[in-house]
Amino acid sequence: MTKKVPFTEQSEHSECGLACTAMVLNYYDDNVTLSHLRDLYGVPKGGNTLTNLNQILLDRGIETKAIRVLDLEILEEQTTPTICFWEERHYVVLEKLTAQDATILDPASGRKKIKRSEFQASFSNIALILTDVDVTSTQRKTQNNATWTILKDILNDQKAKVALFITLTLLIQMVTIAIPRLTQTIIDNSTIAVSNIFQIGTTITILFIAYYLLQVARGLVLIVLENLFDLTLMKAFMKKIIHLPLRFFVNRSTGDLIFRANLSVIIQQIMSQRMLTISVDFLFVFVYLILMINLSLNLTLIAIFGAFMMGAISVVNSKRVQSITNKELIAQSKVQRILVELFEGMETVKSSGSENQFYTKWRSEFKNQIMLRAEKNRFSTWVRTIQTSIQFILPIVLIYVGLFQVTKGQLTLGELISFNALSGAFIAPIVTVFDSYTEFLLLRSYFGKLNEILEAKDDPRLAIEGKKITAIDSVVVEDVSFKYSYFEEDILHSVSFQIKQGDKVAIVGKSGSGKSTLLKLLAGLYDTSSGQIKFNDIDLKQVDDVSLKNCISIVNQKPTIFNASLYENIVLNQEEAKRERVEQAIFDSRVDEIIMNLPLGLETQISEGGMNLSGGQMQRISIARALVKETSLLLMDEPTSSLDNISENFIMNRLKTYDFTCIVVAHRLNTIKHFDRILVMDQGRIVEEGTHQELLALGGHYHSIYFEPTSTI
Repeated sequence: MTKKVPFTEQSEHSECGLACTAMVLNYYDDNVTLSHLRDLYGVPKGGNTLTNLNQILLDRGIETKAIRVLDLEILEEQTTPTICFWEERHYVVLEKLTAQDATILDPASGRKKIKRSEFQASFSNIALILTDVDVTSTQRKTQNNATWTILKDILNDQKAKVALFITLTLLIQMVTIAIPRLTQTIIDNSTIAVSNIFQIGTTITILFIAYYLLQVARGLVLIVLENLFDLTLMKAFMKKIIHLPLRFFVNRSTGDLIFRANLSVIIQQIMSQRMLTISVDFLFVFVYLILMINLSLNLTLIAIFGAFMMGAISVVNSKRVQSITNKELIAQSKVQRILVELFEGMETVKSSGSENQFYTKWRSEFKNQIMLRAEKNRFSTWVRTIQTSIQFILPIVLIYVGLFQVTKGQLTLGELISFNALSGAFIAPIVTVFDSYTEFLLLRSYFGKLNEILEAKDDPRLAIEGKKITAIDSVVVEDVSFKYSYFEEDILHSVSFQIKQGDKVAIVGKSGSGKSTLLKLLAGLYDTSSGQIKFNDIDLKQVDDVSLKNCISIVNQKPTIFNASLYENIVLNQEEAKRERVEQAIFDSRVDEIIMNLPLGLETQISEGGMNLSGGQMQRISIARALVKETSLLLMDEPTSSLDNISENFIMNRLKTYDFTCIVVAHRLNTIKHFDRILVMDQGRIVEEGTHQELLALGGHYHSIYFEPTSTI
């Protein structure tokens, strides 16, 4: 293989195949990004098949062939990247296979070289080899565009503060230069110095005060810039997060998203504490160099040689450290993912006795993270010790060599001491630059992880100036089909129905029949793959997003309760709701029964995720939240599955008194038998429609479900 395969990291558990495809395409200079492939093809639940990967590559000019590998020599002969099925559940790219080892690119953990025996043990004997390549080379997009643009905008917007920071740094360096010159004067003119001891003391005091005040001022300006970096970058991240479509979050780990958000702090530290400071300090390297040459060319060459050696060592160190750090970042993300899963699912973990399983899983990943960190630190210790040793011994060497020049009269003792001080000031920023070289290289990785969020496409509904509506008077669903990704089968097939204002409609069917998906389409959380949903004869895609959300209330299948008071959980974003409406919603949802048992009533603090509430209590709060909103369409997904029959009947009877349109996905007979209409779904289609009595009399699908011994409706 003539060149290395560019690495692409997967950002969710199901897209390893898509990431491998991106690597192969990037190898042939089709510089497509993973996010672009995801936008085009989506990610099927459970991931892509080799057939899917073959189709994607074929669409972009690469013909492939899936083979069963019985002899690894076939892979040794390949001169192009090969996608390999791995451990019966994963994909990796094989870059090179030899008699001793294999180089693979694992989208979950990075590039690594493993023993041939290890490759053979994990390889599932199925590979996608390239047979013909006719790729149109595409221009490589500027990397790190979104994040870097934000940072550049900060610098442009804060020109005055940046200029002040630079000015203060220059003044500090000028004070620093004065010290060697003063030292030289005192040593070489000791007699004059003694007679002017007071003036020299005053000068030293002034230099001390000036240096102190300048450092404090620069530090305060730097704090302001750091805060601006943090605030601006995190604001951009959070705005992007809340503007992304729901589809973006389906397969993504909460822990991974939190990890990416925290990277903004690391970027801020590198940009402000390293890049800004070093860039200004480094300018004075040339000033120091001129002053040093003016004193002694020979000693200057020795200092330059020492600086060159330290720089070369830093560069050698950085390549290896960058590789390990990239793996460490992936490991950190995995550890955070496990911790979030553990904390969010603690009740399930405890009730199922899975504590040891989660602990073992965490320990394994955390141990891997620690081992990577230890490997990085061990390597850095050996290499950097050479650098620090050179820095330690260099001043002595300069004095030793300089003494020969002093004895020959080529240099005064004061000039030698001054040169030594200047050489320290000359080397310090150079060492800092090379020490920071690894961090600057890692910025690309950090930017890449943030860019995947910042460059993702916003919810398309936010980009249109839609038609505003104040109420939903009619709902028309025309021939709607839907699938989550390009390669999946339709979940909904040609669904059509109409609902008038004020109707109370139930949707029933077996699990997996598409009921909840249909509700999400009606809520505008997903776009249809084909067909139309119309509100008031307006295509849902053309309705203004804000006005749509003002007209719809949703009770989700899994209600979300926030770490806030009970009252705040009920009103949520309806802070201006009238007290009478809040009280009515509390009564109609039976939340009043919850309040009676709470010492602080509505002001009782609810724990995150409603950990101090039962499932039924959370459902009641979720229903109250929906009723507080003055809505014209209420969508409910199994809203009473955790309630007792008495509470359920009460709430459903109260819902009938409202004049809004109500569409409920339900399983229990008590929930649906008095509804105006019932839509029966099976395998993504509406197979029957009517009232409870009409459907029973029909003797069809609804009748068979109803009379099944294991019926859930």
